[in-house]
Amino acid sequence: MKKILLFFLILGFIMTFYTPSYAELKVGVVDLYRVLNESEEGKKAVNELQSMLDSRQKTLEEKQRKIQTLKEEYDKKKAVLSEDARKSKEEEIERLGRELQRTAADYQVELQKKQNEITQSMLKEIRQIINEFAQKEGYSLILEKAEQLIIYTTKEVDITDKIIALFNQKTSTPKGKK
Repeated sequence: MKKILLFFLILGFIMTFYTPSYAELKVGVVDLYRVLNESEEGKKAVNELQSMLDSRQKTLEEKQRKIQTLKEEYDKKKAVLSEDARKSKEEEIERLGRELQRTAADYQVELQKKQNEITQSMLKEIRQIINEFAQKEGYSLILEKAEQLIIYTTKEVDITDKIIALFNQKTSTPKGKK
């Protein structure tokens, strides 16, 4: 018992004269999702992907109309067609249906790949901007605002708007003058 008491007395004595010197900790939080979607470059990327999607959608709709027209023609004429002609038309309609499904799947993969390429390219630039900003402004730590990770933050530590402005500034500068 005396040893424990002595330990706490010594610990208390040491703590009395010990003054920790903490460096100022500057923390920031950035919402990368907002930067990607609200920046000018992000809006351009969304428009580019949307026009690509619209173009592909028109192609799919044209193929769908062609299949529908063939089905309607087949339904009108199937009573007078021979067994071989009916079978041939049915196979053609099925083949075109499978082609349509494959084309739709290919377009979806192509769009996803394009979206990933654009996102990765933008994220690389954004991270570089964040690193430069953090060093220039003396931040010790910058966290990505993610729903599952950050439960609470104040507006004072949210630097998303600053990063969006810096990203817009960097991407609006002509490529040759960076």
